[in-house]
Amino acid sequence: MEYGLRRYEATQRLLWFLFFLACLGIAYLTVPMPPQAPPQASPMSPAFQPELFKSVGFWFDLRGLRVEPFGRVMIYLVWASFLFLLGRLLGLIVQYAGKLYVLGLLGANLKRPDEDRTAPAQAGRSARPEANLPVLLLLKKTDNILLQLVFHPLRRLRVLLTNPQRSFSAEGLSEKERRLAEMDWEILLGSWTPFRWLLRFLPVLAVIQTVWLLQPPLQSALSGQKDLQELLGFAFNALLPLIQMIFLTVILSLASGLLKRIDSFYLSGVDALFYDRFLTRLPFQSSDTPILIEMLHKNFQELNTALRRLERAVAAGKDAEGQDTQQRRSKDQ
Repeated sequence: MEYGLRRYEATQRLLWFLFFLACLGIAYLTVPMPPQAPPQASPMSPAFQPELFKSVGFWFDLRGLRVEPFGRVMIYLVWASFLFLLGRLLGLIVQYAGKLYVLGLLGANLKRPDEDRTAPAQAGRSARPEANLPVLLLLKKTDNILLQLVFHPLRRLRVLLTNPQRSFSAEGLSEKERRLAEMDWEILLGSWTPFRWLLRFLPVLAVIQTVWLLQPPLQSALSGQKDLQELLGFAFNALLPLIQMIFLTVILSLASGLLKRIDSFYLSGVDALFYDRFLTRLPFQSSDTPILIEMLHKNFQELNTALRRLERAVAAGKDAEGQDTQQRRSKDQ
């Protein structure tokens, strides 16, 4: 694999990792923590009665998440997951703008090989790969570090056009584009791995929080200080953070599934952009074409040399025959 492809893959993975770290940092600085509950209104207080379970506000109560040490961590992870999804959505909007930018760039600098067939000279110029693939011009227009960091299609176009051998062929470009497409799909699937781990931590932390909340009433029940009905009320209150985290995990999973489909739709559009608007505009040229052209040129030169020798031999024969004829006429006279 070429060094440019390895560097492109490493850059893509690094950008996604930095994006995840940025989401964690922003969530740490802006996490909306609820105020600490007073002792008389704590989740273990008898003020929480079973009849309150039917109210809608009870299910959105965050008192169970105010209890340290795991409540703060759960709220932080939920906020970080929300910022991750929001960042992915905004990033998709930016990448669609980058796709339109690259589409306009290719449309303005590439033309089909079958255009302008009326003029033989123009058709001869369009038969050359450099006439339909202005590499230097496209590389110059993509030589912008800021745009490369922001627009993924622009980075992909620059890697596709960068060739240390400086010899382009439709076969080589198609193979390189295929490998770039496979990399992008693999990197896209891997970019969701940290988010999946966040969603896995939420139910685990909720279970730990529930066990933590159940310890005091269980100890009181075992010592005979509380009856069974009151113990059930405390148990249901302690299960509330677990129910809330499971509900939020399902909602975040559905939202991530929708964004994954949009990501796949965007990436398939980028693949179609490079195949339909770029590779199909190039004349067919195999990687063996330069060798074949060189061999044909050598054979043509040898054939041309042989023809010139034959012409010189024929001309010399005609001159000799003319001289013999002239000598015979002079003798007859």
